[in-house]
Amino acid sequence: MNKPTIVVGVDGSPASTAALAWAVRHARTTGARVHAVSVCRVRPPAPGADGPDAFLALHQRELRTALDQVDTTGVEVVESVPNGSAGPVLVELSAGAHNLVLGGHGYRREGVTVISPVTSYCLRHAACPVVVVPAGGGADGLADGARMSGTAQEFR
Repeated sequence: MNKPTIVVGVDGSPASTAALAWAVRHARTTGARVHAVSVCRVRPPAPGADGPDAFLALHQRELRTALDQVDTTGVEVVESVPNGSAGPVLVELSAGAHNLVLGGHGYRREGVTVISPVTSYCLRHAACPVVVVPAGGGADGLADGARMSGTAQEFR
């Protein structure tokens, strides 16, 4: 039997670091592995160019920085920086996963939560449950001072 996997999108934001921390805590309780993903749109190399693409290197550094901020002790973590559009790549990688975890940036406009295009895509297309963790998520995944709502919010 394959070990369950939690896929988490990391984009260098505080919200994605909170999502990574939530995914690692959840993996500890479920015995899952964490697949930390920073999706990069790599431009084709210029003719005669040497060395790694600057965008790829930036994504690799952001992923490493986020992982350095989270205690991953006792959790198997797999890292990848695939090329493509973030939403479709995360949905493809999460096919068969236990969860897809994303950071929620917490934007609100006129009392309505505004979600990013990547989060919206994943909520609409992922085959597994999608967890959206707010920036500053505490041990329970909630931002400091936030409370669980008595009703679920439908994002579709």
